[in-house]
Amino acid sequence: MNRHIAGLDALRTLAIAGVTFFHMFPETVVGGYLGVSLFFVLTGYLLAYTSVGSASKQGVLWVFSYFGKRIRRIYPELLLMLLVTIGACHFLAPDAIAAVRPEVLSVLGGYNNWWQIAQNADYFTRITNASPFTHLWFLGIELQYYLAWPLLFGLYLALRELCGARFAASILLFLGAASAAIMPIGYLQGMDITRLYYGTDTRVYALLLGAGIGLWQAEERQRRRYAGASSMFDGALGAGLFTLLTAETAFLYFLLDGQSPYLYEGGMVLVTVAFVGMVTLLGSDGFALADFLEAAPFRWIGKKSYGIFLWQYPVIYLFHVRGWDALPLYGVIELAIIVVLAIWSGAAADCITRLRLPVRGRFALPRAATFLAVSLCALVFMGFGCQGIALSASSKAPDTALRTQLAKNAAELQAENERLQKALKKKELNVLKRL
Repeated sequence: MNRHIAGLDALRTLAIAGVTFFHMFPETVVGGYLGVSLFFVLTGYLLAYTSVGSASKQGVLWVFSYFGKRIRRIYPELLLMLLVTIGACHFLAPDAIAAVRPEVLSVLGGYNNWWQIAQNADYFTRITNASPFTHLWFLGIELQYYLAWPLLFGLYLALRELCGARFAASILLFLGAASAAIMPIGYLQGMDITRLYYGTDTRVYALLLGAGIGLWQAEERQRRRYAGASSMFDGALGAGLFTLLTAETAFLYFLLDGQSPYLYEGGMVLVTVAFVGMVTLLGSDGFALADFLEAAPFRWIGKKSYGIFLWQYPVIYLFHVRGWDALPLYGVIELAIIVVLAIWSGAAADCITRLRLPVRGRFALPRAATFLAVSLCALVFMGFGCQGIALSASSKAPDTALRTQLAKNAAELQAENERLQKALKKKELNVLKRL
């Protein structure tokens, strides 16, 4: 079975574009966080789709291979980002790493979303995001799902033997639908939505729905019974629907505010269902837009999307803390730094896992020299990063930045009230004089 599905890198590009520009320009790209739900669907789909072929070839050994691949894929680049960022904060934002060890442990242990819930962190209020690792709540849910997937897949295999592949895949779709109801049921108007937004139980439905579709299509393809676009009309209809859903996603990136009640009353579920539809269309045989979506820029960004995701918030955070976001064209500078760091960390992770320099072909020597120079600089920051973790306090002190901002807001409000009172008294005096 061919594991490559044309166009999925284009969806990764759509997802990472939304998340990145939401972090960079939260007042403009107010709905870019929806890219996270698209990433969840893609993760669930690909994990399920590839598991069918791998398990049939490797048997019980699939579990060891599965965990080995996840560790190699996630942790080398994650560790590089954490250590370099903490090292940079040692010089540029020391307050941010005063008690960084518990946060780092939550990231590496895969429970950062629950840790942030316990810290009362608010993803949508920038002033309270006193950490360059706020965005890693997403990785916490993914790591928890990675841990649970062998059990879910084992359940699927058992049900497939008893009831058939379609019924077994439908069970995961049913579990996803049941999980999707938790957020709307738990939402109350005016409540703090942090728990609903960060919770594994309230977000796992996107992974499960993607997994159900991935298992369904993998089994059908493996048995050579699946046929997507059976006619020119079907192909055109599928391409038109995919284009419509993509345009709708781009539109919602600029429209759907993350604190809108509609989102938690069922809006996020509906958007996720649309993402499931997009992935399903791409997985169909003969999809008309497959060649276009395999364009080199989409494939390149899709393959770098993990590194871009890891580095974006640390870079944006340091720009914000240092006041560099007042510079002309600061967004372009941020984006360039994020991309360069993503290229380097991806190459360094490849070097760690494969024990060889990740440079080949033309200009291999200059690339190797550049890679080694950047790596040496990174090693210095990583040394300070290790020191920062070792000397870290065991718990965070009260958020002085937040308290300072609140005090400033209170002072400004009091001054405005005094001004209004003086203006009112002056107006009353003028009225009395006229009388």
